[in-house]
Amino acid sequence: MQVLCSLVLVLKNIWTLSFLWDLLCQFAGTAIFLFASLASVVLWPQLPAWDGNLSSPTSDHHLHALSSESDPFFLSDAQSLSECHPDPLHVGLAFGASVALVTVCLGPATSGGGVHLNPAVTLALAAGLRVSPWRAVLYVGAQLLGALCACALLMGMVPAPLRRYLELNEVALGVHPCQAFTVETAITFQLVVCVLTTSRPKSAFHLLGPVVVGLSVILGNLVAIWYTGCGMNPARSFGPAVVTLKLNDHWVYCVGLFVGALLAGLLHDLVLFPRWGLPGDWLAEFKELFPKDPLKQPTTLEHTVE
Repeated sequence: MQVLCSLVLVLKNIWTLSFLWDLLCQFAGTAIFLFASLASVVLWPQLPAWDGNLSSPTSDHHLHALSSESDPFFLSDAQSLSECHPDPLHVGLAFGASVALVTVCLGPATSGGGVHLNPAVTLALAAGLRVSPWRAVLYVGAQLLGALCACALLMGMVPAPLRRYLELNEVALGVHPCQAFTVETAITFQLVVCVLTTSRPKSAFHLLGPVVVGLSVILGNLVAIWYTGCGMNPARSFGPAVVTLKLNDHWVYCVGLFVGALLAGLLHDLVLFPRWGLPGDWLAEFKELFPKDPLKQPTTLEHTVE
């Protein structure tokens, strides 16, 4: 009965207009970020120059016919699709710029903690008691839904022969799943450390947080794109996997990322900027998150810990 009463108080506390607005920002921010980022992964073969002749093979009618699904590898004199490979710097810049711009645009619109855009980041913030557990669960749900919408829209826009590039987020041939797990853990670890460090109000890089996080995302892509396609974000892996129905080794992009996020949280809160001396201190602060009286609930969604 006590648990049920606590859940009722939790729902009363979080089901506010400001919290719904935060959920919308998490959903929209993740959708915009992933749509723009994943679009950079799709590689179009270079078309030959048009000589001005309407009967040229590159005329609109001929291009439409050649680009149909009946002739997926159109333009025989163009670069073969099988020879197209994503440029890590191109993809990394797209992901880094996208996350930085979305954070700058939507972060101030939230009620305190900014937009996470990444379930692994949300998990680290929840483990550090910067976000309440129930809010974290709903944030992750909004992020995954945003990823699904972005990937579904992109799949509908991209020609069928080019959709295979959306499946880039998979373990490369010759890479053992355990090696891929280590890579994903490492790049997620460095990303979450950057997020936690720059989010501290007293940090020298607090105002440059979006830029630093964007650089961290670029670094992760440069390191991991040839190993795993660079997940670093469970929503980024979840969306294409569900839309394309390819879940091979998908555990790597869930377990590895969450382990990296938790390790980063432990390093930040216990070593770099210690907050708790004993496990009991963490547990005591965790218990304070559970509501006792609806009239004594905090008015902000996040509580910032310096």
